[in-house]
Amino acid sequence: MNTIKRFGIAVGFLLIVVIPIALAQNGNSLEGRVLLPNGSPPPHPVKVTLTYSGVRIYETFTDLSGRFSFSGLRRGVYQLEAEGDSQSFETTRVSAEVTQFGSAPLSYTQNIPLKMIPGKTLPKAETVSLEELDSSIPQKARDDFRKGMKRAEDNRPEDAIKLFKQAIEQAPAFYLAHLSMADQFLKTRRYEEAATEYQKAAELKPDKAEPLNGLGSALIGLRRYGEGLPHLKKVVDLGKATAGTYMYLGLAETMTGEYDAAEADLLRAYSMNKSSLAHIYLANLYELKGEPAKAIEQLQAFLKENPESPQSEQIRGAIEKLKRQTVKKK
Repeated sequence: MNTIKRFGIAVGFLLIVVIPIALAQNGNSLEGRVLLPNGSPPPHPVKVTLTYSGVRIYETFTDLSGRFSFSGLRRGVYQLEAEGDSQSFETTRVSAEVTQFGSAPLSYTQNIPLKMIPGKTLPKAETVSLEELDSSIPQKARDDFRKGMKRAEDNRPEDAIKLFKQAIEQAPAFYLAHLSMADQFLKTRRYEEAATEYQKAAELKPDKAEPLNGLGSALIGLRRYGEGLPHLKKVVDLGKATAGTYMYLGLAETMTGEYDAAEADLLRAYSMNKSSLAHIYLANLYELKGEPAKAIEQLQAFLKENPESPQSEQIRGAIEKLKRQTVKKK
């Protein structure tokens, strides 16, 4: 059976109600990088804490490129805290706003620029990224790139995009400029443009996970699930997958009928950051597989973890419909 067609005509309540409504409030993801003042990642993993209304929600650690990811977020203003190492940089806090969106989960980007402890400096070998040392990149392009990064850190994505474009006009092979501009397009929901820039970045650095992860996310934002799958799978093969990677991968696999793989990846995503969104995705997966009892377990787990969710009534209604399916099977 054509899976996409089944999604369009299925009568399952989870499929046509819970996913569009519940995920509209709880399906966002927030990603970014922790960066030293020179634009490079710290030499070791940094703990990043996500806080909402004064309550700590999640904690994670950055990967080798300084990236972090949180998923399953509803609309609101969040605080991100990168823990200082007491040796070179201070604990740094920034805010990130997650706004309302449509029926599909949306990815937001917010970097955390670290502040050095007064009197501490970076070792000379780390003061400039390898790409900025490339003599083929004109100085003006590097200057525009640095200005663009500052605009991005100040949450001025349109200004950042203009500066990244200027840098690329002068240096078409400027990998970091393509990648950073793609991040800003993704942040502003311009999925087509994000996918184009991530693709260019991936062609310039085929061994890097960041553009592949972004490309997969952008394609899923466009609901081109089958196209996004191979890029996300390659991120896993490179050993750089975050919880957000596995969440998007599980969604894409569900939408393309790879149910066993979807189950494994969604369970892994949940084990990594305990995002309640995984319960909704798993419930939908089990409903499609004709396993209503398992779907009920996932929805009950979601309600237990989110007793004040604005979608509680809809989810309880979904549970009742699934219970009737279970009775019919008997």
